[in-house]
Amino acid sequence: MKWLKSIAARRTGQFFRRMEGRLLIVFLFLIILPIGALSYISAQRYSDSIEKNTITFVSQISDRMMVKLDDYMMDMKKISLIPSYLPEIKNALKASNQFYERAAREEAKDAGSIIPNEQMIRLDIQRRVEGSIYFINNIKEGTNSVYLFDNAGHPFYSMKNAVVRPDINQVLPQWQKIANAAHGTPVLLSTQQIIGQANSKKYVFSVVRQIVDPMTFSPIGMIAIDTNIRIINDIVQDMDQATHGTTIIVDDDARVIFDSKKSLIGQNLKNNDIYRQATDSAGNYKATINGESALIIYKKSPETGWKVFIIVPEKDLKADSTKTRNFTLLTAIAIMCFALVISIVLIFTVTKPLRLLVRMMKDVQTGNLDVVFPPVRQVEVNLVGSAFNRMIDRIKILIEDIYRVEQRKKKVELQSLQHQINPHFIYNSLESIRMTALIHDDPELEEMTELLGRLIRYSIHGDLNTVPLQQEWDHLKMFIQLLNYRFGNRFNLQLPSSEVTGNMEIIKLLFQPIVENAINHGIDEYKDSLTITITYCAEEMNHVFIIHDNGCGIERSKLVDLNLRLQGRRQQHDTSGIGLYNVQERIMLQYGENYGITIESILGEGTKVYVKFPRKGTGESERS
Repeated sequence: MKWLKSIAARRTGQFFRRMEGRLLIVFLFLIILPIGALSYISAQRYSDSIEKNTITFVSQISDRMMVKLDDYMMDMKKISLIPSYLPEIKNALKASNQFYERAAREEAKDAGSIIPNEQMIRLDIQRRVEGSIYFINNIKEGTNSVYLFDNAGHPFYSMKNAVVRPDINQVLPQWQKIANAAHGTPVLLSTQQIIGQANSKKYVFSVVRQIVDPMTFSPIGMIAIDTNIRIINDIVQDMDQATHGTTIIVDDDARVIFDSKKSLIGQNLKNNDIYRQATDSAGNYKATINGESALIIYKKSPETGWKVFIIVPEKDLKADSTKTRNFTLLTAIAIMCFALVISIVLIFTVTKPLRLLVRMMKDVQTGNLDVVFPPVRQVEVNLVGSAFNRMIDRIKILIEDIYRVEQRKKKVELQSLQHQINPHFIYNSLESIRMTALIHDDPELEEMTELLGRLIRYSIHGDLNTVPLQQEWDHLKMFIQLLNYRFGNRFNLQLPSSEVTGNMEIIKLLFQPIVENAINHGIDEYKDSLTITITYCAEEMNHVFIIHDNGCGIERSKLVDLNLRLQGRRQQHDTSGIGLYNVQERIMLQYGENYGITIESILGEGTKVYVKFPRKGTGESERS
């Protein structure tokens, strides 16, 4: 191969010294690289410019939007202060408090009945309060409902849709607790969903405030103002249309107050990446949302503590820059293709035979040896092609020789390993027959002899490396039955059902050496019997059988040494466990070194032998 490499290197040097090589250098360094670099830099700078301009534009719009929101919230808070300075409401609430306090004192006397005079007083209070509420409810656009409560929680309200909140009794205790804790300071509450008429859904956010008498500074009631979230939508919709994005507003507890897509309203984003990355009062970053990259610009309101997130999909952000980039790249590619065609036309006649030779070499690398380099006019290339053809012919001969030798070697090794099992087993079986005949002198000898004959015939007859699994199970049952004659039914064998294992093919005499090894080395003299259980599990690409006995187990040091010897990382110095090594070698010869036996054991509890080989048609499986 050295002479071939020398020729290739010499040819490469000659190529770059000739005209076609110089043209190729000109093409690469003076046309493709400058055009490609210029196109990439231009597109990148344009994209960055678009992004910066978008950030500036959206930041300016978000500032104006934040000012509008802050102004609206300030107005809402100011509106909530009106009842403290409006005599009609203030005096009516005081009268209501006195009325219900007096009614509470007299309740024990007359079961809570109200005389007509008191009924007129209560109606008068209600008319005075609700008339003023109607005025408050129409001061600011967007307010949906205004609720006034005296100290006892009796409501007075005004609604633009003539429907009282169905959950007013449930939210009232929470409102009172929040308002009382604020001591006359207005409190903004996050967005809530309200079910209206005909099960219609709408979202509102609320302002609650304790009404304090400015003269005595004592609480005389509470006001709650519900504002339809539509007012926020009216503020942000122009920006969403301009950016093709989404606006999300969260309060200082990370709860979503507004979402222009209405999918996150009311949810807590404290553990959401969108919220966690917004650590400053204002800024921007990029994130992946629903599998799409997006630019996120955020700003925190100093007035309300709310954060506004404006999410602009990057595909919309860079739509124009992408079109410009694609046009630039297409133009550059067209120019480069034109230059490439011209260069190829110039060098084609010289390089065609060499390209053909290179393609044939690549075919050889993929395993295709049925290639022949045809004669060409160029003398130098023709010499290389002739040498290439001779090399391919020689490789074919060598591969065929090696294949025949390896096939013969594998067949001999498999037959030899299979036949190694028989002598030790036959000796033990004959000893069982002899002892049975000597002690019992009964017809069992005929059955034992028949079993032994069937076992021997299964072991030495036939040239197949693999057999149906059921045949192996039948052989294993006869083997255990014969041993039970010798040891007095001391051994139990449990096999998986055919529904689990199916009709698979396995290596002949795969399990008998493992079971025999478990009997020889695992039997516990303190136990009356030894149970051997074979289970099956299917991995994605492999069959796995587990042979488990409840014998005496193996010491940890011996177990480590045994596994190392099975893996071939330690030499076998004695004949113990020859059956396991036999099975390991046969599996590796049949399927490859990635398959075989591994052993797990706990001293005093038993041993598990894992046998793994591939399913038919996978990896190196089913080679014969």
